[in-house]
Amino acid sequence: MAEVDSPHSGSQLAVSPRKVVAKDSHAMLLRGGFLRQVLPQHSAHSGLYQFLPLGLRIQEKLERLLDKHMIKLGASKVSLSTFSSEALWKKSGRLRDGNSELFRFQDRRGKKYLLSPTHEEEITTLVGNVVNSYKDLPIRLYQISRKYRDEPRPRQGLFRTREFLMKDLYTFDSTPESALQTYYAVRKAYSAFFNEFKIPYMTAEADSGDIGGDLSHEFHFPTSKGEDNIISCNSCAYVANEELSRTRRSGISFGSAAAYAFSYRLPEVVSVAQLEDLGKIDGQSKSWFGISHDRSTLYHAIFPQVVEGSKDKLREAHFNPHSLKSTFEDLDLSVEKPLEAFGCHPTGARTMISSRHLVQAFDARVSQSLIDNYNKRHAAKEQSFTSTPLLLFDRTDISSRIGKDFDLIKVEGGDVCPKCSTGSLQVQAAVELGHTFHLGTRYSKPLSANVPFIQYSQPSEHLRLGEQSSEQSSKEVPIEMGCHGIGVSRIIAAVADYLADEKGLNWPRVMAPFEAIIIPRKGCEDAAIEILDSLTGATSKEYAHSKPVDAILDDRDKGMAWKLHDADLIGYPIVIILGKSWIKERRCEIQCRRLDSLNEEVPLAEIRPYVLRVLAKL
Repeated sequence: MAEVDSPHSGSQLAVSPRKVVAKDSHAMLLRGGFLRQVLPQHSAHSGLYQFLPLGLRIQEKLERLLDKHMIKLGASKVSLSTFSSEALWKKSGRLRDGNSELFRFQDRRGKKYLLSPTHEEEITTLVGNVVNSYKDLPIRLYQISRKYRDEPRPRQGLFRTREFLMKDLYTFDSTPESALQTYYAVRKAYSAFFNEFKIPYMTAEADSGDIGGDLSHEFHFPTSKGEDNIISCNSCAYVANEELSRTRRSGISFGSAAAYAFSYRLPEVVSVAQLEDLGKIDGQSKSWFGISHDRSTLYHAIFPQVVEGSKDKLREAHFNPHSLKSTFEDLDLSVEKPLEAFGCHPTGARTMISSRHLVQAFDARVSQSLIDNYNKRHAAKEQSFTSTPLLLFDRTDISSRIGKDFDLIKVEGGDVCPKCSTGSLQVQAAVELGHTFHLGTRYSKPLSANVPFIQYSQPSEHLRLGEQSSEQSSKEVPIEMGCHGIGVSRIIAAVADYLADEKGLNWPRVMAPFEAIIIPRKGCEDAAIEILDSLTGATSKEYAHSKPVDAILDDRDKGMAWKLHDADLIGYPIVIILGKSWIKERRCEIQCRRLDSLNEEVPLAEIRPYVLRVLAKL
């Protein structure tokens, strides 16, 4: 029997299957030999994975696909250091004491570093040092690299890990107008990229969170394992993530409350009982507590007990913590017992850290009379906190940050659409795979990434070459920026979960480890190599001008049933079987599970064009 060289030989790529019950897509990835968890018996290594040959082929195909669309966008590829200095992050304002998700360390000289979860600081400093004129802009740079986050609870396989692969694109423009043009060009490129998978996805308005900026969109794949909720209307084009989603608020008079957010400076000793007493609201409203990352601020949200639901009916209201976090970015939603984390003891007998605050936020539906009654009721207790309530934000300030009044109620399926008022909202679990941010000068300003910009008071005519108009002036302005990410390893998990069935995984053509696998019965091995050559174009001149098929031959010393079961588990788009039909009539059996379990017998001369036609649908 003739031999087949790697990577077209299954024996060259084979990894012994792990004895895992393939009950979900992540277990299928493990059992199929795509990846392995680092020392799974040790909890300290949770959230860390090794990519094996099949998994690496998928990753590399995604990288090439990203390269294709970034090149079309006019972006150039770079590779930035994984290390970043804490000093740089402090300068940008992103480093805070309570940021526990950063991997931080020191070298032998005591200099402080971190493993970069994102590279805004580094790329801004780099470009700021090399751009000498506005004529050097626009610049578009991207990288595909490993990122790190000290995830408190790694889970769901590749969905939430401590080490992950991302594509980051950073854009630099001279004016806000050109930066917005770039932003929408990136959104168009992202849509083209996600269209390649031929899987439904959603683009939603999003909150910029810790990254910053005032315009952002997320790209989501629907999945039962998704930790995000995407809200969409069945009648109009309204789509938003849970942080920005709004419920219909007809009949509610906004702007009636004199103040809807208060800040109190607390004494050194406060008891849990004192703070819990603040949460005792009348029968019309509910209360919720949260805490900041640095544990210095306690948040107290007050919202109505019922709100308008579908068909003008009232329903029970549930608090949406993400809506509060969109305004107060330091809110830590991972803390289950915020009052205890705030440092309060039941007796209050503990010395507190200085400069601690209580922030109270009222939902816009809460009436002015309720706020007045609430403040009057707790006036004595507030005075016992040693200070008079201080207005934290006036209405103009808060509106400029979140766009509208506080809406602290979680959207539920069936609620009336806030945009068209006729459609019904749907809530769908999804996973975020891409995010576009219009940053403006969020990083360029604090990091002094400026560019000389010439202004003309009046157009000057009849200037000779080299002359400078007396009517022009030059000043330095911060570069307008954007950052745009795509989670490469997350795409692998999301696609696997969305397309997997009871038999195994089911990859789209653009990211499948191989587009087709050839499985011969005993005695058909040489014929299988002939078919492999006809598909890949390795020895045939007949197909010199057509695209080859990325195929592999399963030449492992296993039985036919075992190989077929393994092919289903791994999820090759097309399975080509050389069985009885080949022996009798020299016809191959071609199977495709995704196309309604397609099963056709095809003669040798037609195999390649037939396979290419099927792949075009995947």
